[in-house]
Order: sequence, then C-alpha cells, then structure tokens
Amino acid sequence: MEILDEIHGVIVLPMDVKPIVETPIFERLKSIRQLGFMKLGYKANDRIIAHNRYNHSIGTYHTALLTLDAIEKNTIWIKAMQPEGKIPSIYKDAVLLAALLHDIGHGPFSHSWEYVDPDYNHETVSGKLIDKIFAECPHIFAHLRENNNRGIDLIKSLITGHRKDFKHSLPNEYRFIFEIVSNKFCQIDVDKWDYLKRDGHLFGKLSLINFDEVFLNSRASEDGAHVEYSCADTHKIIQLFTARWTFYKDYYSQTYNITRNAILRKIIGRKYTSNDLAKFYEIKNFLKFIDAEVIAAIKDDDLTRFLDESTTFKEVSWREFQSICRCLIDSYRDCQYIHIERVLEYFPKDEIRLYPNRGTIDTTIDETYPLRKWINFICSERDNIIYYTGDFEKRT
Repeated sequence: MEILDEIHGVIVLPMDVKPIVETPIFERLKSIRQLGFMKLGYKANDRIIAHNRYNHSIGTYHTALLTLDAIEKNTIWIKAMQPEGKIPSIYKDAVLLAALLHDIGHGPFSHSWEYVDPDYNHETVSGKLIDKIFAECPHIFAHLRENNNRGIDLIKSLITGHRKDFKHSLPNEYRFIFEIVSNKFCQIDVDKWDYLKRDGHLFGKLSLINFDEVFLNSRASEDGAHVEYSCADTHKIIQLFTARWTFYKDYYSQTYNITRNAILRKIIGRKYTSNDLAKFYEIKNFLKFIDAEVIAAIKDDDLTRFLDESTTFKEVSWREFQSICRCLIDSYRDCQYIHIERVLEYFPKDEIRLYPNRGTIDTTIDETYPLRKWINFICSERDNIIYYTGDFEKRT
C-alpha cells in the first residue's frame, strides 16, 4: 500500500499494516484536525482543515521506520550480535505500530478537546481502540499476540512512554525502544520529528525543521538503556527544541486557537454532564466522536457561531474593551492565561546521551525568552465579533 505524503513523499505500508489503516477507527483520524481551531488567514484555512491526525499518524510510522533502520545501521552490537543484524521483529513491529496508532484516541479538534475535558486522556483511549483493532483483524501480527498478547501490550506501553506500564519481561538490551515514540527521558522522539516538520511546512518555517540527522544518526547505547545521538548533531538537537518553542509562541498559542478552545469548553460545560461525556468516549460511539459531529451537536447554542471560520476577531485597547463589556453585559466574557518558558527551562540537556563523547550539551546562548500572555475577550452576538485585548509580555 502506497501513500503520497506531503512531507515525506511516497510512504510504503506493508500488507499486514494495510488492514489496520483501512479500519473505520483509523480512518476516523481524517476527521480530526491536527491543530484544532488554529487559523492561518482565510486563504489558508482549507490547508488547516486538511492538516489532520491521519496524515500525522502515517508520517510518524514512517519516521519510526527510518529511526529503527538507522539504529540498526549505527549500533555495533546489534549488527554483530543479533540475527541478520536486525532488531527482533516483536520489538520493531511494536514500535512501528505504536507510532502508527499513538494518536488514535484523540478527541475532536485534537488537543483542544483535552482543554474542554482535562480528564480526557487520549493515550488511555488509544489502548482500548488498539484492543478493538486487533480483535477485528485477527489474522495479522500473530507474533504480537503470543504469550498473552505480549506484543500488543508493548504497543500500548510504548505509546505512554513508561516502561512500568509494560507488565511483561523486556530484555535489558532493548530498553531503548521506549525512547522512540514517546520519549519521557529526553523528549526527542519520532512523534515530534513528524509533527514539527509537518507543522513547520504548513507555517512556512522550513529553516527551523532541518533536523533529520538527529534521528538518522542515532544509535542504541552499549547497554541498550537509551537512544544516543551524535555530538556532530548537537546544533540540530537545539534547533528541534527551538522550533517547538517558536511554534508554541507564534502559532499554537495564537488568539484564535486559545479563544475558541475556551468557547468550546463553555458550550460543552453547560450542555453536557460528565456522564454525558462518558457516553461520547465509549468505544461503540467513538466513530462519531469527530469535529463535525460535535459542531452539529452544539449547533443550537448561541456561542457555536463563534467557532465558525467566518467569525471576526477584533483587537481593541483595554479601555475600549472595558467599554464594550459594559455594553454587552450578558455576553460571554473570559480571560485565558498562557505561560511559555524559554527553551533552556525545558531542554533536558543533562539527559540527552551523546556519542562518541558522553558529555552533556553545552548550551551557553539561548535567544528565546519566557513569555506570559493574557487574552481577555468577549463574544458580541450583535455583530458576530470577538473583541479581545491581549498582553504578550516578554520577560528577561
């Protein structure tokens, strides 16, 4: 099965992966926006809508395959000691399927739904959906079902990124596989490789996403505990984290996105109880738990119009905002707060393993800075305008 991907070109999926990709559960991801309510201007909104979880999941499978191939190529002990110089199929296939299925449990508008319901955990839901997929496709990946579904349980644990979640045995030399899909140790993983490149391409920030070598030069450590990265790629590792910071600052935290997240949360909160939401999350109802169905379900709410792409956002001064609020006493008003640390605050340089020198990354210059952002807004039902006043404060 071949898929033409905007970022990676032609991606070839093996025949045993094809039935998974063609399940309604996986196809559902085409109806889940990758970037929620983000906006790039009216002419580009079709690109935002087409930027979905399905494409990202396929892309993450591809980046995981490239990373596994690189680790096999670059790790001396794997080439010398393992049959045909390859990672055993149970571990390799588990990593690839974890990459493919890591976002299968995302709610409508992706991370926006986790703001609507902070108790919603897409990784937990992903585990239940994975069980359903393997039950519906009984003839694929027989080796993952052996020993009481050991390989399937490994897939689910790799998605959470916590070895403690895997209750079966795992040879010490393959502990590094937990740092490929969801890396809780140093935050460098194939999920970020794909979404930062994919988002960066959409944003027109190609200069920030040239960090492929970080993964293509990676290898497993001699004891198998970690993934190691080449010292020669240190600047590209820093570039990866800087891209993530830049995208949060300039795009993920934009007023359009943050404001609409708050509006959706307000609508859902006054329309549904926690028990109602639990019904949405039931596996039997999950195929309808998509962007369009949620909007249709709340279409009668007066605030739903403000989730539409045609809504006008108008920035005003604080004095003007106060005056507008006095005129719109019964309208929905809210304030959202955003805090973004400078890169060095979340950059785990002491945990990133380098070779041939096993030192730490010496980052003496950081051109990023911490930011605090307040967005006060009010929804004017008179003219279908969201008036807002924002304070984006740079702190040194």
